Order: sequence, then C-alpha cells, then structure tokens
Amino acid sequence: MSSEKTVPRSTKVLLGIGEAVMISNTLTTGFFLNSYLLETACLDGVHVAVIQVVQGFFDVINDPVVGTLSDNTRTRWGRRRPWMLLGSLILPCSYWLLFCPSPFSSEDFKLLYYMVCFCGVSLGVTCMNISISALVPELTDDYDERTSLSSYRLAIGNLSAFGSLMVMTQMLSTYSASEKVEGYRNSALVVAIIMATFGLVCFAFIREKFKMTLEENVNSVKVPQSPKSISKRKKSYDEMIEENDGLNSADVRVNRKLKDEIKLVLENKAFLWLAGIWLCGPTALFVLQSSLVLYCKYILNDETLITMIILIVQGCSFASLPFWLKLSKAKGKRFAYNCAAVGLMVFTSLLTFNSNLLFGYICACGIGLNLIVVYLIPYSMLPDCIEEDEYRTGRRREGIYVGFFGFMMKISVTLAMGFTNVLLKIVGYQAPVETCGLGVDEVAEEDEVDSNGELPASQNDATRKVIRFLVGVGPACFFAIALLCVSRYPITKDYHDNLLRKIQEKKKLGMSNAPGSVRVLRSKSQEEERNGGRGIERDDFGVNTTAVTLKFDEKQL
Repeated sequence: MSSEKTVPRSTKVLLGIGEAVMISNTLTTGFFLNSYLLETACLDGVHVAVIQVVQGFFDVINDPVVGTLSDNTRTRWGRRRPWMLLGSLILPCSYWLLFCPSPFSSEDFKLLYYMVCFCGVSLGVTCMNISISALVPELTDDYDERTSLSSYRLAIGNLSAFGSLMVMTQMLSTYSASEKVEGYRNSALVVAIIMATFGLVCFAFIREKFKMTLEENVNSVKVPQSPKSISKRKKSYDEMIEENDGLNSADVRVNRKLKDEIKLVLENKAFLWLAGIWLCGPTALFVLQSSLVLYCKYILNDETLITMIILIVQGCSFASLPFWLKLSKAKGKRFAYNCAAVGLMVFTSLLTFNSNLLFGYICACGIGLNLIVVYLIPYSMLPDCIEEDEYRTGRRREGIYVGFFGFMMKISVTLAMGFTNVLLKIVGYQAPVETCGLGVDEVAEEDEVDSNGELPASQNDATRKVIRFLVGVGPACFFAIALLCVSRYPITKDYHDNLLRKIQEKKKLGMSNAPGSVRVLRSKSQEEERNGGRGIERDDFGVNTTAVTLKFDEKQL
C-alpha cells in the first residue's frame, strides 16, 4: 500500500463532514441522553445502566466483526464506502427512535425498546467510524500530515456537529417541562436528517486510495494462460508451500481468521497503550457531559445555562485547535497531550467546589481550550500503530484496528453513563414530578414540591455532592490515568520515520524475491514450536524474525 504524503484539502473536508455524523451523535447524546432517559423517558437509573452494559457487550461483537469485514470487502465502491453508506442510514434512524417515547407502557418492554435503539445507534456509529478512520492511514503515511488530517477532521466535524447541537438545544428551550417529550422527538428528527445528509454527501464524493498488499497480490495474481497452464501453476504453488516445511495454503491465510486477527492486534503494545489513552480521556469527558445538565439545574440552579456553557466550551475548543496542531508538530504528540490533560485535570477539579456562575464560565473556558486534544492526538496516533502492525505482520488491518478504537469509545460511554446512573441511584436521585407523572403526594414525604408541581431545584445533599464529583474530581481521575498511558506510549516521530524506512526495506526485499514473498503469521506457541523450542528471535522493534517466509520463483508465477 502506498500513499501520497499530502492529502487534497477537498478530501480533508469530506472526511470532516463524515466525522460530523459521529460527533453530532456524540455531542447531542453526551449532553442530553442521560437527562432524557432519567427525567423524560423516566427510566430508573439502574435500568439506564443496564442499557449501557448491554450495549457494551454488543460492541464487543460488532466492532471487531465490522472492522474485519471492512478489511476484506472488495466492491467497485471500494472497501470502506459501502459501510459508510450503511452507517449513514442505520445511525440516523436509530438515533431518532432513541429520542422518541417508547410505545410500550410496561417497564420491561420500555427497557427493551431503548436497549434495541441504543444498539442500533452503536452499530451505525461503528460503520461510520470504521469507514472514516480507516481511510486516514490509507490516504497518507506522513507522520505530521496525519496530524493535519486529524485536525481537519475534528475542526470541520466539530463545527458541523456543533450546529446540530445548537439546533437541538434551541429547539428544546422552546418547550416547557411538560412538553419535553415532544421537544426531544422533534429536535432529534432534525438532527437525524442532518446526520443522514452529512453521511450521504461523504459517501457520494470521497474516493479511496487502496492498493493490495504483497500477500494479496500473490494470492490474486492473474496470468493469461490456458486452463491447463493455470492448473499447472496452481499445482506448483501448492508444491512450493509443501516444500516450505510442510505448510499448506491455509497457513498463508491463517491471519484472516477473526480470532487470529484479534490476537495480532493485542500483541501490538503501542496500540494497547493508545487504547488506554483513548479509553480514559473520552470516559472523563462523557462523565462530565452526562452530568452537566444536572449540574446546571441543581448546583447553578438554572438549567438554561447549559446553552451558554456549550457555546463557551465549543468556541474555545475551535479557537485552540491551531495552537495544539503547531505544538504537536514542534514538541511531539505526547507532549501536547500531557499539557492538555494537566489543564483538564485542573479545571475539572475546580468545578467540584464551585457554585458561582462567573467562575463556572471561567472553568468552562479552560476546559474548552484543552478539550480538542483528547480526540486530536489519539486520532493521529492510531495510523502510526497500524504501521507498526504492518511491519510486524506484513499486512495492513485498518478496519479491525479502527473497530477496536470505536469499541473503546463506546466502552467509554458505557463506563461513564453506567457509573453515573448507578451512583445517582445509590444516593437517592429523584426525577422531576412534572415530566415523569408522579403525584405530589407520592414525593411529599421526602421532598417539598414547589408551586409548579416539580421537585425543588436542589436534590438531597448526597445527590448534590455526587453531581459535583461527576463534573469535577471524577473526570480528573480518568485524565490522570490517561497521562500514565501516554508516558508509556513508545512511538515518537523519529521512531515512526525509522519504522517507515524498515517497512519500505521489507517491501523491496519481498519484491526482489518474487512477485511473491509472503510472511506467514503464527501464534507465539506455533513460532516457538517451529523454532525448535529456542524461543522467538526479535529485531530492534521487537518483531518476530523466526516467522516463515515463502519465496516463489518468478518463472513459476
């Protein structure tokens, strides 16, 4: 696979439009879904947590599977675009149904309805995320250009998605508390239409740049010969495999099996540390986002403040993007992430003790200035991990890596909302009376009810303390763990440049031995067995050098 170093600006814009589909879902569900399920759909906090856990288990299956299927898809549209089209249809439909009231009155069927809708959203996000993210390493192999490409993705994606978020926010503000059901349904429909439009535009105009790897060229080589000659050629191919220590044709493609693909991904240590970064950073933000509406309502005593806070956070995030891009190029990706994570730890921790509106705005500004890095740096690190995997295995597996990456994002949502809702349930959170249809007499024994028939603006002391924790110290702890993972992430610019040089050397060596020199991938135990029990020899990158290489004579192919 070869890539141009510079990606056309039009392609970057299209990737940003595709990214807007996922970010629109992330922002709107991040800010409003938890509040909607608790205070409008009137689900029990434990039930909301159950929905998240089930969706998490669903992602264990759908992310790696869709990633592997995407890697092995071959159509006239390319590998990724068919999945992009599928995601552009599934995600908006499931998203709208998620914000529609359940047609069932039974609590069990209501739980099942929202669970199915949420899993549909998850599948749609998987299809879109794999399609967009897998294109990045295929479009360019330049270390800094990937950061630039990620910057365009996030800038255009966030700007477009911000429009979706403000549409939903403004539409909801026009509905009273008793009309919230209709407000969520109508605003979600508009956002769903916007997401579908973004996805279809990206699908229609973006183009892929994929070339088969050496292994795929060998297995798909076509020679204009008679059927008899082709038969002889195939026999020679099988005979050569047998001559290589008794291997059979299944050995060459053993890495196409899902379990072996997953095993190879989990052997990539750089990716495992990146997965830790990607798991902890977004988890911190989702914990903060899912509790922010409750923070405005019960700590700052004004739910409508969420609109101004969103404007401040997103505005500062856009403004800071050029600075973080330059800092990343000058000092490295790890340095930029460390600076931003420390800033986020400071400003989120301060929210724990704040009840002042002006100081809350200051903290929102500080969080916004550092926010973009949580997504920018991991996005630009992922292609580097894919290249390290290519050097180790001889194949590119963008799909399954992006699948795992998407899985980590969804696990973040699961952890954030599950943790948040179980904690609120434990400390005695109570949903508003008016939106959930409880009678005043049913709650009068525990809480006073105001003249409008709603619970008072302040929950009990324990609930208020938990809400403070969820927007403050809680996210800061996750950022601290992300910092630890960044310190162990091994790929720097020099490391990556050397890695690309090694990959090119291996490709040239392979081409000089064939058209066919295919690396056979095996598990650790298989390699040790074939090496006479002497263990596995590795090079400077820790790559297994005892793997068998099949060499084919050019005349035979």
